[in-house]
Amino acid sequence: MNDYEITWYMQEIAMHGLGAEIDFSNLLETINNPDMRQTRIVWFHLSSFLAHTAMISKYLSPIGSGSTKTVRKNLLRNKLNISVNSDVLPRDARDNIEHFDERIDNWVGNKTTILEMVLDNREAYNFMRVNEKRVKRVLLQKELIFISEKRNGTQFELELQPLFNEVKRIGKEAEEWIKNSSPYHFIYPQ
Repeated sequence: MNDYEITWYMQEIAMHGLGAEIDFSNLLETINNPDMRQTRIVWFHLSSFLAHTAMISKYLSPIGSGSTKTVRKNLLRNKLNISVNSDVLPRDARDNIEHFDERIDNWVGNKTTILEMVLDNREAYNFMRVNEKRVKRVLLQKELIFISEKRNGTQFELELQPLFNEVKRIGKEAEEWIKNSSPYHFIYPQ
C-alpha cells in the first residue's frame, strides 16, 4: 500500500475524529443543561459519537481476514501509534451501534422495564436496581459511563472519556500524517 492509498484512509480517520470531537462536546453540553439532560438529544449526540468511533475502529480492527485488510490494519496501527490495548479497538461500542435492532428484537414479547435515562452517578444507578431491568441506554453523568446491552442481552459499560481521548488523539495523528506525509497537495479552506 503506497502513501497515495494510505491518504484515503487517513482522510476518513481524521474526518471521523473531528466528528467524534464535535458530538462529544455536544453531548457534554446537553447533559450539563438541566432542561436538556433527559431528552432524546442526549442519545442523538452519544450515538453519533459512537458511530464516528466505530468507523475509526473498522479501519484499525477490521472484521474478517484478507491481505488488504491485514496490511491496512497493521500499517495504520503503526502510523497512528495504536497500542494493542487502545480504547478504540474493542467492539462493544461498535456492536452497540451496528446491531441495535437485535437488542430491540430481544425485548419483543418481554413485559419488563426498559431504561433510557441519564443518571447522576453510580449511586443513582444502584438505587434504580438497573441490573434487574433491561437497559436501552443509561448514561452515568458524573463518571461519563455509558451502559447498554450486548446482543446477547448482557449489560456492558463503556467509559466515554478514555474512548474520546483516544479517538481525538488518533484523529490528530491522522491530520498530522496527511499534512507531513501525504503525496497529495490539498487546496481547501481551513
